Amino acid sequence: MNHSKEQQVSDTLEGELMVFRYIREQIIFGNLKAGDKLPSERALSQMLKVSRGYVRKALSRLDHYGLIRTLPQRGTIVAELGSKAISGLIASIASFQDAFSPIDLFDIRELLEIYAARRAAVEATPEDTEEIFRWHMEFKAKADNGKRALEEDHLLHIAIAKASKNAVCLSLTSYITPQIIALNEKFPESDPDRFINTYREHDRIVKAIVAKNGVGAEDAMRNHMYAARQRRFVEARIVLT
Repeated sequence: MNHSKEQQVSDTLEGELMVFRYIREQIIFGNLKAGDKLPSERALSQMLKVSRGYVRKALSRLDHYGLIRTLPQRGTIVAELGSKAISGLIASIASFQDAFSPIDLFDIRELLEIYAARRAAVEATPEDTEEIFRWHMEFKAKADNGKRALEEDHLLHIAIAKASKNAVCLSLTSYITPQIIALNEKFPESDPDRFINTYREHDRIVKAIVAKNGVGAEDAMRNHMYAARQRRFVEARIVLT
């Protein structure tokens, strides 16, 4: 990232933080309560001397996490939560980063993936298993030709999360997947059999899901996540040192 882009990111974050701080302070001092209407984007922009783009992005994040709501003919209001809860949550959101550390991503991914595999073995419909198998075979087709199959890999994992029938699991998996893909794209592949080995790991997961074997699917996914972690964090250190 060059200096101008770094500065742009810094300015964006600072602009959003100003909006977060203002709303949080208004809630702490009792000037804004649950159900109260927020100032308009234009008013916040002029008051805080930041662009409306920054205001819009900050409000979008607060809306995404359910701390504000936009209602027809009423505008944007503070969610029906206690002031301490809202102010604490805003402080937490303000500390979120657009990019997470690789270790943090893998820790949470592992929990999500193991849960999704176990639930998919129980909940998957015939349509779900068909989609899982399709991405599994598309991954294999590329792996057999020695090609990287990153998109197929992650689409398979998303299909498994979808088959878990847990909307939160699917949402969180979908949220972190772009960063997982970006991380993998930068990874220097040193093992020519990497994708063939990954296919074999996937195959055990898929077969357990198709067989409705929740314990087997969980174990197979746990082994896959362990192997993925070894490839990313153990082998990577060997390659780069």
